[in-house]
Order: sequence, then C-alpha cells, then structure tokens
Amino acid sequence: MNRKPTMNDVARVAGVGRGTVSNYINGRKIKEENRQKVDKAIKELGYIPNLQARELKTSTNSEIVFIVPTNWTSFFSEMIFYMQEELSRHHYKMILENSHSSPQEEKEILRMAALNQVAGVITMSYSDFYNFTDFSENLNLVSIERQVSPEVPLISSDNKGGGILAAKQLLKMHRKHLLLLSRETHHHTGTDLRAEAFSQYLANKGIKFKRFRASLEPSYRQEIYDYLKKEGESLDGIFAVTDEYGMIAKRALAQIDPKLLQQIEIIGFDGARNSQSSPLFLDTIQQPIKKLVKEAVHILLKKIDGETVENNYRKILPVTFVKAERDSF
Repeated sequence: MNRKPTMNDVARVAGVGRGTVSNYINGRKIKEENRQKVDKAIKELGYIPNLQARELKTSTNSEIVFIVPTNWTSFFSEMIFYMQEELSRHHYKMILENSHSSPQEEKEILRMAALNQVAGVITMSYSDFYNFTDFSENLNLVSIERQVSPEVPLISSDNKGGGILAAKQLLKMHRKHLLLLSRETHHHTGTDLRAEAFSQYLANKGIKFKRFRASLEPSYRQEIYDYLKKEGESLDGIFAVTDEYGMIAKRALAQIDPKLLQQIEIIGFDGARNSQSSPLFLDTIQQPIKKLVKEAVHILLKKIDGETVENNYRKILPVTFVKAERDSF
C-alpha cells in the first residue's frame, strides 16, 4: 500500500464497521473479539491514528442525542434520568433535545445531529415517518415507543397488553360504569394503542363504556375537569392512558366532590415517579422505564459498533399493574 492506511482500511481488513475502529482508537469499550480483530489489522497495516483529528472528533463521537417530545411529565423526566445514567456508564455524553412534539423541530434536530456527526440518536418521536427515512442512512438511530421507519429499531412497552390489563383490572374490581380518558394526538402513538386495546377488549365482552378525548389545546386540564363535573357521578371506573391524565382526573374529582374518589377507581399508565423517593399516588400500568433505556442503548451501541441490526427490529417489554403507595397527594 503506497498511501498511508486509513481508518476505513483498518475496518475493511478487520471486517468490522468504521465506528468500531473509532471506538477502539478513542478508548471506548468494544467486544473483545472485535478488539482483537482491530488490533491485528492496525499492526498488519501499520496504521497510525491521527491524534490531532482524534482530539477534534472525540467530543462529537462520544455524543448521543436523545430526543423527547416534552420533559414536562414524570415519565419523561425519569426516562431522561436513566438515559443519562446509562449513556454515561458507556462513556457517552447525552445531548438532550426537546422537539415539543413538532415534526419541523425534530427534523431540524436530526439534520444538526447528522451535520455534527454525533455517534447516534435515540428518539421518542411523535413525528412523521419521512423525517427518519431522510436520515436513517446517515445516522445511527433507535426509537422508543413508536415505530418511525422499518430501518429504525423499535424498543417499546407492551402498550396493547397494558390496555387489556387495565380493562381486566377494572372488571376484576367489579367496576361497571367505565370511562376511557385520553387526549387527541398528532400521530398514532402508544397512547392510541392502549386506548384501542382497552376498547376492543371491552367490546369483545359486550361491555359499554364512555370515552372522553381532551383536545391538544392548553385548556385540556379544564376540559377534563368540566367533563368529570358533568359525568363523574355516573362513573365507578376510569382508565387514563397516561398517569398525567389520571392525576388530572383525581385532582378534579377531589375538587368536585371528595366522595367521588371513594366511588371511582382510577388506573393510569406509566408508573413513573417525581423522584426516586416519591411514592406512586395512582394505581397504574407500570412501564419498565429503566429496561426500555437499557435496551435502546444496547441496540444503538450495536449499530455504532457496525453490527447488523435487522430491518423491522422490534423489542416489546412487558408491563405490570401496581397499586398506589399513597392515596393523598
């Protein structure tokens, strides 16, 4: 070889991805088998890393962007906490981006991530498919909760199973006058899957129920209050597709008539906490948030290391029903 060997040459001879070679050179952990292959290829080619380029790129190559639609709720706050913890454990820096559920903002975040050559992106997207089709070839991408493209691996809780579990729990408690509480969405999301599964399960059993979908307007809390003030006395069970909506309902009922809190069983969905020491104030279908994060990071690191992840990869994690740890709030 007349020219100086490059990182691409090392990757080709070692039979690994360029990202694996980069991780090796920058001192990050890779599989022992790959480490030996890269080490052998470097010696065989006489490759000498460009230390100046390494210094310039280290900060970029060790950054992973985490996109959330909001950081306003306990669920997303807990997700962010565990994501930073897990990425740090693997010597990566988390760059947090809030898309505000806007496809335009998310596309701009992805464009900047590609431009800055970050190591990868993990997204909790409420955005359009085309955003990811445009960028999936240039970015290592993983999605949590919502499938955004066949090329992007999906890690999700069992939203359908959770909706069914909520219905079963309410029936087990002998609740007969049920309400499905949700909110309009920009796109088909995990909350829609929960609602659909809950509805289908009850329909299959011939059980009628009421449904209220609050709007996307900032007034949605007041909308829920107004609905429950009108219909609350006729209910004995509510499934709220998120804990946020469940807590809004619980506070509304406490204001309308505290006796309604004894009459109506409320089941939420998420099971996140405001802090590590705070109790759960709501019966809920609990998502395995820490496991979701670990699996998403695991798959992303495989992609960064140049390992093949098959198209339409999906990992669905089970959910569980948990009782509130404190009634008052």
